Amino acid sequence: MTFVNDLVVLDPRAGGAASCIVCGNDIAPGEGVTARYEDRTLRFKCPGCLARFEADPERFLTGAEAGCCGNGHDHSPDSEWACDR
Repeated sequence: MTFVNDLVVLDPRAGGAASCIVCGNDIAPGEGVTARYEDRTLRFKCPGCLARFEADPERFLTGAEAGCCGNGHDHSPDSEWACDR
């Protein structure tokens, strides 16, 4: 497990609309969690997405992931997260 030491949570009211780097869901202006990581400002839909990012930032920074599993299978409409990889 990786722990991110250089992640700084910012005031989300300053952010415009964006897509979550972890789940891909839309984030309305002023909502979600905004954080600074290295030289990037990142937006997260919720604290859970931030926690997933903190556990493995490189997984999401590469851009290879789309949602929880890279759309490798059908997702349940009842849950935002269908798997943990």
